[in-house]
Amino acid sequence: MLFLASFLALYFELVVIRYLSTEIRVFAYLKNLALVASFFGIGLGMILGKSPKTMKRFFPLLALSLFLLIAFASPLKLTHLPVPGGQYEMFGKPLQAPSGLWGILLVPFMVWIFFAVVAGVLNLVVVFFLAIGGLIGERLAHVEPLRGYGINLAGSLAGILAFTALSFSATPPVVWILVGIAAAVPFFIHERSSLAAFALLICLLSTPQARNLPDHNYDFGGHTLRQNTYWSPYYRVTFYELPPPAGWSHPPAYFLDVNHDYHQKILDLSPEFTGRFPNAEPNHSGIAAYGLAYRLVPHPGRVLVVGAGTGNDVAAALRYGAAHVDAVEIDPYLVKLGRRYHPEQPYDSSRVTVIVDDARAFFKRATQKYDLIVFGFLDSHTMFSSLSVLRLDDYVYTLESFREARDILTKNGTAVLAFDSGRTSFITDRIFFTLTRAFGKPPVAYYTGYDSAGVAFVEGKGAEIEIPDYPEISDEIQSHAASAIVSTDHWPFLYLQSRTIPISMLGVMVLFLAFSLGLLRWNVPTPNLANAQNLHLFLLGAGFMLLETKAITELSLLFGSTWIVNAVVITAFLVMGLLANTLMMFRGGSRRLSYVVLFALLAIDMFLPHAGFGALPDGARTFAAATFAGLPIFFSGIIFSRAFRDVTRPAEGLGVNLIGAVIGGVLENAVMIGGTPVLGVLAILLYAASAVALNLRIARGEPASSGDLE
Repeated sequence: MLFLASFLALYFELVVIRYLSTEIRVFAYLKNLALVASFFGIGLGMILGKSPKTMKRFFPLLALSLFLLIAFASPLKLTHLPVPGGQYEMFGKPLQAPSGLWGILLVPFMVWIFFAVVAGVLNLVVVFFLAIGGLIGERLAHVEPLRGYGINLAGSLAGILAFTALSFSATPPVVWILVGIAAAVPFFIHERSSLAAFALLICLLSTPQARNLPDHNYDFGGHTLRQNTYWSPYYRVTFYELPPPAGWSHPPAYFLDVNHDYHQKILDLSPEFTGRFPNAEPNHSGIAAYGLAYRLVPHPGRVLVVGAGTGNDVAAALRYGAAHVDAVEIDPYLVKLGRRYHPEQPYDSSRVTVIVDDARAFFKRATQKYDLIVFGFLDSHTMFSSLSVLRLDDYVYTLESFREARDILTKNGTAVLAFDSGRTSFITDRIFFTLTRAFGKPPVAYYTGYDSAGVAFVEGKGAEIEIPDYPEISDEIQSHAASAIVSTDHWPFLYLQSRTIPISMLGVMVLFLAFSLGLLRWNVPTPNLANAQNLHLFLLGAGFMLLETKAITELSLLFGSTWIVNAVVITAFLVMGLLANTLMMFRGGSRRLSYVVLFALLAIDMFLPHAGFGALPDGARTFAAATFAGLPIFFSGIIFSRAFRDVTRPAEGLGVNLIGAVIGGVLENAVMIGGTPVLGVLAILLYAASAVALNLRIARGEPASSGDLE
């Protein structure tokens, strides 16, 4: 049952983070906070040592409340909350209020609504996971510490593997929740009311209203468009079909929303359609936008399209005579939709090679040179990991990424980058000046206005050709040079206006920490936790969280920010922890040596980041990067298992460790100010503090078996 409870904890953690960030959009950009809320709930439940009877009794109602709130967020007007501050670009609705007195009065109310809803949802997440943490703590108390911790790790590993398989199979949320509920049933098998609540939840989530809630009420010529909802490994994809014009047999276009926000169109721009219906929209607007690159590079030999999506850019390359097209798209389901629905069937052409991968990872592995590289609208709508504040596409728009793209161009090659960032925005400025640094000269920038705010940047040979159809805005952008920040692999935050933590995030963190501290002090007397042993475990949890985040962030540079890469990395870390724990169970290990090796590895990593392995052959690169990332996890696991072996209350010890991970998750936001190297510095400081806490136990005369460094 401990294995099953541990499975529930990590499995539902991933379900809540994925589902919540999809349906209440602000959590797509505050995903780290949903993670720390679940950690806090699980940790507090473990510290309490059992699931309080009232909490266990109400768990089915908590599950019902949480998942129905998420599922019906759209009709409840929670999907697009107005976000205060404006320092961080989010898709959806910015905080806007009418002018005049009503605007002055309404802005504070809208700010209050934002913080009330976000804090309220996080608190509900805490209480939900508190009950699951209690189930773990109740069973952990009756098992020898290291054996119990090993079972906990194994259950967590099973949880992530199960959810990864379901996500990669493109299953909808009702299936995710059904699997979780099925795993929870053994804990409630004799409680009819609980089983009834679980059944009601699944039935409500299975209704067409819950499965296919409308994203936008697109009105096209008086017709409400037919929609279908699909779930890819990354997105909730809602597909809208436009009716064909009279005399045409199939839809001329489709709209795609992802996670309730407009994302892209599928357009029939074939000569047959545009010849018969030259002014039909939205097709007419797309002709010039998708043809721009080929006015600069007519009849290119080899073309690379990154962010290929459902195939519009690929179809354009084929129409304009490209000899071969490599199409890179991170989401396999978008490729599947393109194969099935794109009227021009670009992915079925023998001149096209489809690569399902991260654009940045492809740049590193590319062996071909290209006459033309086209960056499609690569704007993401989610984070690439629940452990990170980075967006899925941040590393595609860094200085190092643009240099890698430059290096795979032919001598007279051209790069064209399109982005829906507007004529005057800090994102437009950042892309412009990052390209300038990468290519050694400013790009030519055109304001196309496509999809409301499209901008096209041109580097290479094609920049010498003028396009009179669109206003060139290069000089306008050049005037912003003094305030521009270049995006790099160390500070890759394309959507963050400056080196700061946005007010919206800070406010939510303060409210959440205040609530968490109050809940902790209300349930557990502070003196019961305030000892050197718990301080040691707390600091190990905070350090481990930063260590894990750092490794995932850096490995994404080598292998891409794909869903499967993140799942494999997190799985590998759990396996390393399980190996370290097994070693401590049967052979033991030196904490002193483990600390020395851990500090040495972290110090080396400060000067030799994982990206340095990029020059190695594929096999050697994978082995070297995995080893270098895994060894700190392994030695930190030895340190924790050695400390955990001696605890008298294992549930409390593991709970305190998770509370420490909460603080590590909060500290992780410091990367927005100092960049990714801050993670390594903070990890070193926290592990050093944990060593001090360990020695403090010895100084206070606690038992040698508990405090011995060996």
